[in-house]
Amino acid sequence: MDPKDIFAVFGMAFTLVVLVLVTIVIVVVIWQSFATRRARMSVEREEAYRRLAEQATSAQQKSADEQQKAAKVLEEINHRLAAIEKILRDVE
Repeated sequence: MDPKDIFAVFGMAFTLVVLVLVTIVIVVVIWQSFATRRARMSVEREEAYRRLAEQATSAQQKSADEQQKAAKVLEEINHRLAAIEKILRDVE
């Protein structure tokens, strides 16, 4: 083999190695961009769940407050009814 053929073979081998390395780099960059997108979506989903949990907690607290108010009103009505019954018994 003459030196020109050897340089041609080495040139092709070098070109092939460079193309393989570039392909690997491109694949890694694409892979990492997808991994970053998945992580970002996961964070957004967790944030949505957190907001939903806060809303549910707030709604539960509001419901408990309203239930306590209703219980107080019902207790007051029971006292009034007992007073009315007492008055009716005294009148008889």
